[in-house]
Amino acid sequence: MTAKRKWLLWIGLAPLVAIAVFAMFIGNRGGHYPIYEASSFANLALHAANPASTGDALVQISTGVLRGTQIGSAVAFRGIPYARPPVGELRWQPPQPPPPWQGVRDAQQPGSACTQRVSGLTPFFAPMAQAYGSTFEQPPINSSEDCLYLDVWVPEWPVKRALPVMVWLHGGSNTVGSGSQSSYQGDFLTQHGVLLVTLNYRLGVMGFFSHPELTAESPHHSSGNYGLLDQLAALNWVKQNIAQFGGDPENVTLFGESAGAVDAGRLMTSPLAAGLFKRVLSESGPAFDAGRTLSQAETFGSAVGLLAPGDAHSTPLEKLRALPAGEVEALVAKVRERTPTDITAAMVDGWVLPLSPREAFLTGSIKKVDLLIGLNAREFSAFRLAAAAAAAKSSGGPSSVAESGQLAKFTQAARPYFASWTYPVIAMHLAKIFLNKNAGIDAAANDLIGACPIGAMASLTQASGQRVFVYRFDRSIPGKGEAELGAFHSLEIPYVFGTFRDREWRWLPSTASDAALSALLQTYWTNFAKTGDPNSSGLPDWPAWSDKAKEFLVVNKDASVSAQRNFPPPFSRLGSDELKQSFKAQ
Repeated sequence: MTAKRKWLLWIGLAPLVAIAVFAMFIGNRGGHYPIYEASSFANLALHAANPASTGDALVQISTGVLRGTQIGSAVAFRGIPYARPPVGELRWQPPQPPPPWQGVRDAQQPGSACTQRVSGLTPFFAPMAQAYGSTFEQPPINSSEDCLYLDVWVPEWPVKRALPVMVWLHGGSNTVGSGSQSSYQGDFLTQHGVLLVTLNYRLGVMGFFSHPELTAESPHHSSGNYGLLDQLAALNWVKQNIAQFGGDPENVTLFGESAGAVDAGRLMTSPLAAGLFKRVLSESGPAFDAGRTLSQAETFGSAVGLLAPGDAHSTPLEKLRALPAGEVEALVAKVRERTPTDITAAMVDGWVLPLSPREAFLTGSIKKVDLLIGLNAREFSAFRLAAAAAAAKSSGGPSSVAESGQLAKFTQAARPYFASWTYPVIAMHLAKIFLNKNAGIDAAANDLIGACPIGAMASLTQASGQRVFVYRFDRSIPGKGEAELGAFHSLEIPYVFGTFRDREWRWLPSTASDAALSALLQTYWTNFAKTGDPNSSGLPDWPAWSDKAKEFLVVNKDASVSAQRNFPPPFSRLGSDELKQSFKAQ
């Protein structure tokens, strides 16, 4: 063989060798850990508990006496007011203490959800149900500004010993949803020896609206974070009252999904949350953004106020307070058409949030609480389907990444996490999008919007001296919609609450493996709430996060579980020191 032919052969083989080496690198970076099949932890499934007698389910709290009700194997106290209704002059004010009542208050029905769109969660779930060849059943939405209520779920009555408390913050982009959704029913989770509290908090413009007049009337010179203040008021209520239900006020875990997880992460950075919770469990909602300033939020609020109809002698704020909530939301939408703004984004007001979440984590200005945090493998697929369904109903259509100028923004956002590897990583994702458009788009979004900030929060929390556990949920449900959706955003919820048969989730098929996985996740979640460690005897080992190994638990596609190291994405720089240097250099 001539020298020229040898060179041509090497040139032809070089790309194949590079691909093989890259594949070996990717395959081996996760390490080699045992895989535990779903059948190996099927014995964790709890047998149905005997129904608890509720004839004497009475409890005295700071504002009066409540009567609960039996739901499944649990006892629930529902529709408990934790603050005065935020209506009239209390619209856009911090929550005020609830008034006391005389006699026994019936606590057998949930309170109203906070004001939101009539369609609720249908635009999010219906396209996914359709992908699986089914339909989404929309529960009736009873929403109102009079909505600051919570539910308490206990495993028995009376509770015989002080139990850990888990406080749930619902998802819904801080614009829809409620704590009393049937998919958050607590009769399964509480059987693992915890109390569950679910709550409503103000949403959308009612919960996240700033205006110069609001700032001026505030003794803290603040406005806008009313939804977070509601959550803090509920946590203070728990601190004051949960012992009466059998809960331990000194052992509270704040957990949430999507926007609820984001809010839990924001509260980790708030000085107002001191002493209110011991741990945070965050599902698919990193809080690591730069946020907005109060001035920016006020500018948007002023534009909304100028559109408010009413008496010429009234101030813009007076006009806005006189309008029905739906009309205020319409004004916000009108201003958003010319000034696209997410009013629910983190807002640095100097009181609730003195720093942006990113700055707080980078500087160690966070609560000393343990953290369990993770994401699903294809979070973006659900939003992609919802956006496509919305576009199909409108005259426009979704634009491509290049057309909308998102590629430059993606590159800019990726740089602190990937440094010199930024362009190769971008090229890798573009190749994935070219080969498999939808799955490639989902992977790119998962890495940048999900995995990178989650890894950052994990490393920076661990660097502050706290225990951290990280997971990735890859389980995908076999069926018609599996290829299109994979492990979509919110899929872990029916596992955590054991609510696959609930009307909000019955469109999704499930198997005995899913029931076993549900029991395992509930055990992990409640173990963490009890001790700050998800592990216990007989469970697959879940290694704690460290700056060096970056180990995490993977729930695999087939419902088995295993540990891995080197939390994705490849080539990312998620060490605490690396992150501090990268973001400082911005």
